[in-house]
Amino acid sequence: MIRKLASLALSLLTGSLWRWPLALLRWIAASAARGWAALALLALALAGWQTHRAAHWADNARQTKLAWDNERKAAQAAQHAAKAQSKQDAKNADTNHTALVQGGAGRFAAYAADHSLRQNTAHRPGPIQAEPPALPESPSPDAVMADISRVWITRSDWLTCDADWAYAQAAHDWAKGIGE
Repeated sequence: MIRKLASLALSLLTGSLWRWPLALLRWIAASAARGWAALALLALALAGWQTHRAAHWADNARQTKLAWDNERKAAQAAQHAAKAQSKQDAKNADTNHTALVQGGAGRFAAYAADHSLRQNTAHRPGPIQAEPPALPESPSPDAVMADISRVWITRSDWLTCDADWAYAQAAHDWAKGIGE
């Protein structure tokens, strides 16, 4: 196998494949004018190849810059759309908050009517105790309810709590809108 490859290589080197390039080199080397002409043709070929390469690189650079510009424009458009959506969401949240706050007086009136509260109930504190009674280790539900039932709330306290609830509800609704 190695002998066949070696004989094939030898026949290629000495055969017709190398005859015409070697004959061309001998013909060019026979005269100085032909040598200079061959050198000039080689220089022109190199210059043409370099020009082709430079044009190829310039075209790649133009295409890359165009792609970057398109991506930048798309990113700016997305940013502007996100800002516009954010402004619209903020406006909707403000509208929702305003609507929730405006219903506070009505909610208080409905609560007072549902729980048989008098509208202008004056706060009457209970008897003054030196120390608050200690809660048992495991208080019964009745004991906890008894303590809660002694809590007095004024209309201004109610409206303050209602405004805080309206703010929290509007913020919750806004955050749900972002998550969707």
